[in-house]
Amino acid sequence: MKPKPSRGDAKTLSIGALSRATQIPAETLRTWERRYGSPIPERKPSGHRLYSATQVERLRRVTRLLALGHRPGDILGLPSDELDRMLSIADPEEAATPDQRSIEFGRESLARSLAAALKAASDLDREALVRELRASWVRLGPLRFLEDFAGPFMSEIGMAWRSKALEVRHEHFASACLSGFLREVREPFDHTARGPRLAVATLSSDTHEGGLLMLSTLLAYRGYRVLYLGCDNPVEQIAAAATTRGIEIVAISISAAAPRRRTSAAVGRLRRMLPHRMPLWIGGAGAPVPPKGVERFENLEALDARLTG
Repeated sequence: MKPKPSRGDAKTLSIGALSRATQIPAETLRTWERRYGSPIPERKPSGHRLYSATQVERLRRVTRLLALGHRPGDILGLPSDELDRMLSIADPEEAATPDQRSIEFGRESLARSLAAALKAASDLDREALVRELRASWVRLGPLRFLEDFAGPFMSEIGMAWRSKALEVRHEHFASACLSGFLREVREPFDHTARGPRLAVATLSSDTHEGGLLMLSTLLAYRGYRVLYLGCDNPVEQIAAAATTRGIEIVAISISAAAPRRRTSAAVGRLRRMLPHRMPLWIGGAGAPVPPKGVERFENLEALDARLTG
């Protein structure tokens, strides 16, 4: 049964006020109402929405669960006591942060989770793989999930494919599942991001999206507003997007498969095409030695230190 507004509540909020109180965009609230039937507003004679003030705390719980990897359709219709139960399972100590929780998830547990995810990929078992991804996201927190789980998982899949232990269908399946999951968990952070606007892309001939998605997820988690340009972009198109959309920073993910000499030249050209004061960041297994005016990050942990420093 979907929660209903209480007409006995003395205080009601407009959709704009509810949006400001919960940091959920008004358009997202309307989309949730249309797709999932929650949150349910009362209607003024003029047609404007009014929400009970009790929706504020309820939607804050929903936001926390979305950040832990749950899907809107799975939780928006649940009563508040069920949301509390789910939060208590995911986070028994309310004050614990995702990074603090991840400390308790040691190497042996991480190895077991990676092995379970690899088996699910080998079996083409989407339900099992997504379940393991979701559980690891909750246990590890965003940064450690990306650095210690998602990256090593795709590296293991790649090595198994090269050694012929797995075939191309397994690699494509694993990549699709992880990509879909990263897009899903990034969405609530995108909705609440209020930080600098940043364009992310890969360069021409680099069609590997995994590193780009992990980069985008970390940026959104840290409050950056991400313009996702996707893979295989000519530098002219990246520069055009950066100078027409109010972009403050450009970040390029470079996979190990990217041709090194061509990539190095493209990075230099992009630096010259961007405004002099606009930062250009590069990273990934194939990132070359950076030319002047380009900042290179060895891994996501180094980038996170830059974002939070």
